[in-house]
Amino acid sequence: TRSAGVSQLIENARILELPLNGRDVTELITLAGGAVQMGSRGILGTWISVGGGLGYGTEYKLDGASHLDFTSGTGMPMPFPDALQEFKVETSGLTADHGNASSVGAVTKAGTNVFHGDLFDFVRNDLFNARNYFATVNSTLKRNQFGGTVGGPIAKNKVFFFGGFQ
Repeated sequence: TRSAGVSQLIENARILELPLNGRDVTELITLAGGAVQMGSRGILGTWISVGGGLGYGTEYKLDGASHLDFTSGTGMPMPFPDALQEFKVETSGLTADHGNASSVGAVTKAGTNVFHGDLFDFVRNDLFNARNYFATVNSTLKRNQFGGTVGGPIAKNKVFFFGGFQ
């Protein structure tokens, strides 16, 4: 099949290997051409304009279901990078299933016939950084983000599971 839509697919390898402040996958949306961060609503999320649209006019989907916070017009928080398989930013020439808005769609990983998983611990600590020359006191940054994922079969070739924690 063919589509006249213009989109950018961010696959799992780039999601895991690109540096992310706080491991927030939403920051990768701006890698797509035509996607620009318009501002932040603090804890409510970030407005991202896709394809020249309004910041609150972008449609967010997670595994095919709406993933939009209707009170603020922003996308709800995405799963952490180890739980995402890929996401796609569609900017123009959209099909009818997207309605009237540019779209950001994400897909989570799934279980398979083989057990698999990972454990991680990401450390940001001032012990690893040089002290700013003009600083009068030492910084107190200490952040550990740890977690893991696991997936596998429940019934071979029929039912699978996948879960993650960060």
